[in-house]
Amino acid sequence: MFRPLPCLLVPALLAAASSPKNLSPAGTVQRQIETFNAHDLEGFLTLFDDGLEVSEVPSRIVAPTGKTRLRELYAELFKANPDLHASAESQLVSGEFVIQKERIKGRAGKKETLETVVIYQVKAGKIVRMWSVGE
Repeated sequence: MFRPLPCLLVPALLAAASSPKNLSPAGTVQRQIETFNAHDLEGFLTLFDDGLEVSEVPSRIVAPTGKTRLRELYAELFKANPDLHASAESQLVSGEFVIQKERIKGRAGKKETLETVVIYQVKAGKIVRMWSVGE
């Protein structure tokens, strides 16, 4: 017996499963790393809130602020660094906060790997704030 209703629901469920609204904070941050590594600017940007705030610890505002500025910076970054790749070395999740030690390699003109700590605040599947921990 053919049941068309379940067949119609499967694609809808698969589409909903990949929606940023349905990702956990850790899932959102992981997806951000994946789209970063794919240099998928549009996919990357879907994971950020339009009013994104980016700061450095201790609390000094740094660029970019807002998704529009993020688009400008990362479009240029991906174009200038075709081998750019990030990986999460370790992660701590507490509610809507994800703290991650990251390694970034493939920066044009730089052989060394950059190690950094980034704190993400995620609400409803969108990264609303990012803090980088200064050296």
